[in-house]
Amino acid sequence: MLEKLKIKLFATQPIAKVSERDITEIINKQYPENASLVLEKLQLIEHDSISTKNRIKAAILKLANRDLDRIDSLVDQANTDFRDVLAPAEYPRNSKNGFTDQTKSEDKREYLADWVEYETWLNTYTQ
Repeated sequence: MLEKLKIKLFATQPIAKVSERDITEIINKQYPENASLVLEKLQLIEHDSISTKNRIKAAILKLANRDLDRIDSLVDQANTDFRDVLAPAEYPRNSKNGFTDQTKSEDKREYLADWVEYETWLNTYTQ
């Protein structure tokens, strides 16, 4: 709720907050038969910040869309430049237009639509 208000008032792009518990819940629901394998694959993500690493893991799980084979290439992509998985997972509309300059109204509309989509996806697996 707070993120939506920030978007509407200030046109700020929200940053997802994802916990280790969230990651575990997503994996268990998306890959119940292969949860330990998915965890192993995600351990290969190279990043110093735990919070950013959790965002990357969630982004990979969202983009893989339950396709176990896709996780490896997404991990490789994230290790090259983590923004290449975060942008399409968290900000799909804005990343499609290349984060070009837009009016504040257009930014608000895209940020809000992206946030609602991401939040809905995350809540599907974590609540």
